[in-house]
Amino acid sequence: MASAGGEKDFYEILGVERTASESEIRMAYRKLALRYHPDRNPGSQEDAEKFKEISVAYAVLSDSNRRHRYDLTGPADSLKEFEVIDPSELGYLGRAFGALFTQLNIPIPTTISPKVISMAEQIMKSNFSTDIPVETLNFGCVSNCRVVTREAKFYRISISEEDCKKGIIISCRSTDMSKFKLILFDKEGCVRTMWESQKLKRYTSAEAFSLPFDVVRITNVFELNVLREFDKEVPIQFHLLDGLQTAQNIKIQPGEHLICIFGDNWFKDTNVKVKLLTAECDTVAFQTIRKCEENLKNYKEEMNNFKMEFLDAKKRYETAVAKLENYSKEITDNLSRRESAYAEFVDSSAAKYVMKVEKKQKNYGGGHLFNNIFDAITSGIPKNSKH
Repeated sequence: MASAGGEKDFYEILGVERTASESEIRMAYRKLALRYHPDRNPGSQEDAEKFKEISVAYAVLSDSNRRHRYDLTGPADSLKEFEVIDPSELGYLGRAFGALFTQLNIPIPTTISPKVISMAEQIMKSNFSTDIPVETLNFGCVSNCRVVTREAKFYRISISEEDCKKGIIISCRSTDMSKFKLILFDKEGCVRTMWESQKLKRYTSAEAFSLPFDVVRITNVFELNVLREFDKEVPIQFHLLDGLQTAQNIKIQPGEHLICIFGDNWFKDTNVKVKLLTAECDTVAFQTIRKCEENLKNYKEEMNNFKMEFLDAKKRYETAVAKLENYSKEITDNLSRRESAYAEFVDSSAAKYVMKVEKKQKNYGGGHLFNNIFDAITSGIPKNSKH
């Protein structure tokens, strides 16, 4: 399956399922590498590109840390984007910044320490006959797991045919909001699958489901994408379901299995309650989950289809707003110019009358005005009258 951006899916490139073990991935790569190796196909540019594509896919999927990162975020432009941090290589200040980012809900991808991988391999190769402590986790029991950061506590679980038919739940919750990983190993001690703890309202949680049908998996890719530059053209709402995918079930077969809780806090010890349960699929809560997940899958598809429609409408809206602003500017400018012009028009029309009055007053002068006043006063007095 290709990604939304058009990149090819690494699992599809190697021809394996998303639940494939490390040995299955390794075998698939070797088969394809022999077929498309440039030495066997000299001069074929197409085969050379195919070999490069296969090599990149294997480089990511063969590394448990990179693979987990890929499962969360999907394809990227380079291998660097799948790199993760080993907190043990950081100083105090570096870990302090990591803890701060975690508090801000900006997850920092971290490695599983090589020591833990090595211990898991020893346990499985010895068929659990080793000095490494492994606790047996029974169905319905609760284990209070306390583990030092960057260390792991191992559990042995025994699964029957009947358990597999019912469905299996591994529930891990931390009320002190610890950051941790739940890891399921394969028969060789390699990481088969891991689940990162997710921050909820009252606790952090990592829960694994092995059910008779596929389930929807939702990861914290929404927070992970904070580390990336969101497309400014696309509102944040279109990214709410980025982490939703229909996950093929991790089918836990009957037999003995190894899991562990890996402490992923930056400083303090990890405290987790671990439970192994058989699923009750005839409850109202389960039916609600099924209904909501079906709705969310539909919403994701609808939002992907709606995005282009939205962007087109947004572009037309922005064009309309720009046009409105231009009209507003032009109208305001014309109103202002009109008002000034009217005032100037009236003033210029009145100017000629002012000029006439001033000219008339200038022609008569001040003496003529005095004579007129004197004549008006003396006009009623007889010229030859005697006193």
